[in-house]
Amino acid sequence: MVDRYFLYDVYSNVSWFFLVYGACLITFYFLGVILSDRAVRRNKRKARFLQVNDIVSATDIPSVTLVAPAYNEGLTIVENVRSLLSIQYPFYKLILVNDGSTDDSMEQLIRAFDLEPFDATFITQPITTATVNYIYKSRDRKYRHLTVIDKNNGGRADALNAGINFAGTELVLCTDADCIIEQDAIIKMVRPYLEESEKEIIACGGGIGIANDSIIKNGILKKLKVPKDFIPNVQVVEYIRAFLIGRMGWGEINGLMLVSGAFGLYPRTRVIQVGGFNTKTVGEDLELCIRLRVLMEKLRKPYKVVYVPETLCWTEAPPDYKILIKQRDRWARGLWETLKLHRYLFFNPKYRSMGMLFFPYWCFFEFGAPIVEFLGLICIFFFGYFGFIAWENAILLFSIVYLLGCIFSTVSVFFYIKSFRHYSSARQVAELLLASYLEPFLFHPIMVFGQLKGYYKKLFGIKSGWGTMTRKGFTTSEA
Repeated sequence: MVDRYFLYDVYSNVSWFFLVYGACLITFYFLGVILSDRAVRRNKRKARFLQVNDIVSATDIPSVTLVAPAYNEGLTIVENVRSLLSIQYPFYKLILVNDGSTDDSMEQLIRAFDLEPFDATFITQPITTATVNYIYKSRDRKYRHLTVIDKNNGGRADALNAGINFAGTELVLCTDADCIIEQDAIIKMVRPYLEESEKEIIACGGGIGIANDSIIKNGILKKLKVPKDFIPNVQVVEYIRAFLIGRMGWGEINGLMLVSGAFGLYPRTRVIQVGGFNTKTVGEDLELCIRLRVLMEKLRKPYKVVYVPETLCWTEAPPDYKILIKQRDRWARGLWETLKLHRYLFFNPKYRSMGMLFFPYWCFFEFGAPIVEFLGLICIFFFGYFGFIAWENAILLFSIVYLLGCIFSTVSVFFYIKSFRHYSSARQVAELLLASYLEPFLFHPIMVFGQLKGYYKKLFGIKSGWGTMTRKGFTTSEA
């Protein structure tokens, strides 16, 4: 027979745990809104003093190489390269890394850009990568900024490392070949490096936007639309919260632990110093940022990881539940691998704020949240079966949490619209808000399932790589 007194004690303790955990999480969210608002305001003030024209006309600005890995992207590879070559920046190079594609990507590039091969074996490559077969340069002078590296397949991180090896510039901007990058993106990303004089900037991230169903012409975003389907639609709101609110807030207290792999700018010497991207994890962007921070902590040098709030890079979000689950599965595995690799940071005063606050936050809330949600669901059914749950109070509590989530999403959307004027029509705003209000019921459970699936694979040692992320492709227009 079940001891109901014991069960009630367990129920009371568990209830307090979930209550405190939820209160802490909500507190962090709203602190993020306050800090993000302050950061965006300061960013706008700084932008008035250092204008785009000042950067373009300067002669002492850092040189930048954009590194873009590509694998089996023959359908769009030529258009993507043309788009990346058109980015505005005085000292700019583009390195496209063909990571062992099995389609006709290389043949198309050779024809379109009149490429000729050169032996790469004699060039010093400080980061070990899969074998580089040839480097290609164009015979046409208008493509003199383009370098194509043809290498054996080694994965995305390995391809980025190969590009960093051959970059030779002060800064490297890592992205994906299928991303749509704003023409003045590098100018805005470089600005923090020019403004900061007291601390070394070891990483700079830019805003990532969702461009599903938007109009793309010649590799340039011409008309931004709210995605037609629910899954990418709700991800617009999710990205606004994560990038504008979350990362701007953490950046305000120099607690940013992640620069998105889709669009991150780094000092090349520091990246080489830590050995480049980790090829043994699918969370290479998070892992590199933590390793760079650890390096600076050991050197006892003042540093910053910064975030530029403007949306500078547009990507295609997973269009359906199947692809979404694969993505969140991979993200969860990458998070598991990175936190395990750097577990020595957990409440380690040697690493100051990173060890005592920032890393524990990632462990408790970024990693722990889906586990706590799943356990909470189990507890509801278990203690509900034994009659311990007062359902009227439980429904009231759930309603309050849901309303707080709706308020947070609403504030995030209007904050974004006010700051950057995207999605400014009444219909677009209504569509985003409706998606955010439906998110807890139709999107969030699937996202948690994907995360738990990733944890399950790591827990039981199930091998799983990057995964195939099937895309529908952007809507293009020749008109």
